[in-house]
Amino acid sequence: MRSTLTLLILLCCHASASDWVVIDSSLSPNKKLLVAVFPHEAEQVSEADGTVLLVDALKKQAIGPLKEVTSTGGTWGKTTENVRCIWSADSTILIVNYRVGRLMHSAQIYRILDSRAIPITLPDDDTHPKGKVLAGLGTTANPGSEILLSKDGHIQKRSWGIVPDWGLDYSKHGLKDFEGELLFHYRFDEGGRLILHDITVPPIAR
Repeated sequence: MRSTLTLLILLCCHASASDWVVIDSSLSPNKKLLVAVFPHEAEQVSEADGTVLLVDALKKQAIGPLKEVTSTGGTWGKTTENVRCIWSADSTILIVNYRVGRLMHSAQIYRILDSRAIPITLPDDDTHPKGKVLAGLGTTANPGSEILLSKDGHIQKRSWGIVPDWGLDYSKHGLKDFEGELLFHYRFDEGGRLILHDITVPPIAR
C-alpha cells in the first residue's frame, strides 16, 4: 500500500506544471487544450524524458501522454523544439509533427473528443490508384513526412526522401515531375473515416 501511494505521488509530481513546458503555438483555438513536453537538463537529448503531454489549458493540469509521439528527436535537437502542433479551426483535430532523426520527421493525427486524444491512422497509399503505382519504392537515408492542414481545412501529408523508379513515366499517372517528394490529400467521408482523396507532386520541391 505504501509503495503504491509513493508511486502515485511521484507520478503526480512528475506531471506537475512546474516540470513541463508548453510547446509554441500548441494552444487549441477554443483555448481549452495545449501540448507540453519535459525540457532536458542533461547534455544529451537521448537522456531526456521524451513524453509529450496533452494539457488542460484552463486547469493547467496534464490530462495524459500522447503515447504515439516523442520529443527526443531520435537523439537530435531539443525536446522543446522537436515537436510542432497544428489544430483544426474547431479544435477537434490535433496534428503533432515530431522529429525522429537528424533530417527525419514523422507525424500523428488525433481526434479530440471530450478532452481525450484518439489517434487516427492514415489509410494505406494503395487505397488510391496512384498509390498502387508507388508501391515498392525505396527511400533515401533521410526520409520523412509532415502533416499539414490546407487552407480549406483538409489534411495533407507531405513526404520526401522517396526514390522514384526512373524507368517509369509518372506523368501518365498524374504525377508529372515526381522526383522524390509527394503530397497526399485526405478527406473525411460521411461516416467520419479518413480516406485518401488524391496524390500530387508539390508545386515547390523541398
